Amino acid sequence: METRISSKGQITLPSEVRRQLKIHTGDALVVKAVGENSVVLEVKRKALPGSKVTAEDIIQATAGMWKDRNDFDENFIRRIRESDHKRLEGLLNE
Repeated sequence: METRISSKGQITLPSEVRRQLKIHTGDALVVKAVGENSVVLEVKRKALPGSKVTAEDIIQATAGMWKDRNDFDENFIRRIRESDHKRLEGLLNE
């Protein structure tokens, strides 16, 4: 299937693809550039009330996110930990 980019940078997903993926108007998609000539669109699924997120769900959702990073050093890890600590404090103080 082929689609084109509009002057506003928008694309239309063919109805067959939307039906197959069960996506509808307003659903969120995650856009990732892969290499120089590829784009991957992933449906961002919301957890249903009462559903449990498994470790496998998290691994599937985050697989490959960090593969192109080359700034892993002590400062990077420190920044991530500080960010997580601030986020945790905010959640505990709500």
